[in-house]
Amino acid sequence: MKWLLPVVLFSAVGCTEDVKNEYTQCPTLQNYSDAFLNSDFFLGWQQLEKGKHPRQYCEHALPYFEAGVKNETVFELSTLYLDFCSNELTPSRLDESSIYTNQRMPTGVDYDEFKWVLDLALCHSPVEQYALGSMLYNGFITDKDTEKGIYFLTLSAKQGHFQAQRLLADALDAIGESEIAMHWREKATKDNVRASDLTD
Repeated sequence: MKWLLPVVLFSAVGCTEDVKNEYTQCPTLQNYSDAFLNSDFFLGWQQLEKGKHPRQYCEHALPYFEAGVKNETVFELSTLYLDFCSNELTPSRLDESSIYTNQRMPTGVDYDEFKWVLDLALCHSPVEQYALGSMLYNGFITDKDTEKGIYFLTLSAKQGHFQAQRLLADALDAIGESEIAMHWREKATKDNVRASDLTD
């Protein structure tokens, strides 16, 4: 799959933060398997799509993401969204996620999940921008590209994704941008508290 990424990212890195407006339907659902479109993950994601902000309907979506994690169907995306929507982290489940550990785990990342991450990262979705930024930054599934990784992490972090803010802070520290890194660490703490308020 590494050969797909340069084609997709060639246009993505030149995009502005208004990427979502360039698409009439985002994502294009006919490119996904029936199993994916009938999964607990996708049903949960549809709940979130009804909201005015990314976490507004997390309470309604959480049971679907929990089922996806428990049943290990669309596990990677279910884990990403369970973490995004939960007020409490579930470290044991995150440790089983290929995307969080940046190594292939038994559940793996299937084609639909990888394509979804690419599509939604370009549709201005903070969860997938975090996932793609993490993969690029760490060289997981893709070639390592620190600059593009930081780019997507920044897009996600600006939308209040606190995991992205934390990883972005670490990435900025690694390239000597300590002051900016400190800003993102402080923002992660504030946004984590605010996120729990938004799900109520």
